[in-house]
Order: sequence, then structure tokens, then C-alpha cells
Amino acid sequence: MRPFVATMACALLAACNGANSRTVEVPTNENGVSLRTLVDTPVAGDGRERYPLEGTVIPTPSDPQSRYELLRQRRTAVGTTIAILRQQRGDRVAYARTEVDCANNQFHIVGVADTRAHVETYTAHDGPLRSTDGMPLRQELSRFICDRASA
Repeated sequence: MRPFVATMACALLAACNGANSRTVEVPTNENGVSLRTLVDTPVAGDGRERYPLEGTVIPTPSDPQSRYELLRQRRTAVGTTIAILRQQRGDRVAYARTEVDCANNQFHIVGVADTRAHVETYTAHDGPLRSTDGMPLRQELSRFICDRASA
């Protein structure tokens, strides 16, 4: 009986972990997940959510076709900033959970999803924090996030 109980306990723990975190396959470019084309991927949703959200619009001259909004941001224990972004183009919407290191001008994506609720748990890690040099959209987004974090 004990081996059966232990097996069931392990199975339940595995099921719980799977329900709380999901890795999403996102088409990537050579630099990882592309924020510019996220709404064109299967990750994006149709924008119909139970609770529509409005955030602070982020000016993005490098991508005038999309509307980017900062929904939420918080500081981490190591001094970086986690920001939840919403991208909308037409009727397509995608969310990204990003991490920004304002002191070192570094940025990366840690999650993407079709809804605000899912972006908190889905994973689409595009590698370690890295410089935004040569990446105008990431520069615009990180500058806005960092300016708000220091205010």
C-alpha cells in the first residue's frame, strides 16, 4: 500500500506543477522571442477577455503599427524590474512578461501568452538578460519602464 500512496503523491505533485507553469512554443528570431511580431504568432489572442485591461501607452516610434501598454511593473529582490506588457495590432493581442536591468541597459522576455492571466505563469524564456543595443523596440520599452521605475 505504501508504494501505491507514494506513487500517487508523486503523480499529484507533478500534475500540480504542470498546471501552474507552462512553456509556450513561440517562433523566435536569432535574438530570441520577437516582441515586434508577437501578435502575428499563435500565442496572440483575439483580444476578447473577460476583464478588458487598459495600461499606460508606451510610445514606440520603431513600431507604429502596434500599440504597446505597460500594465504592471515591480522590482525584484536583485534590483531588476519585471514588467507586464500588452501589444495590440488590429484585433490581435499578446502579452509579454519581461525583465529589465535598468542599471546595465539589459532586457529579456520571461513569458508570453494570449491573456493577462496566463502571461504570469507561461514561460517563453529568451535567454539571459542582454543589451538592448541595436534593438530599437526593446530600447524604447526598457527606457519607458526604467523611467517609471525611477519616478
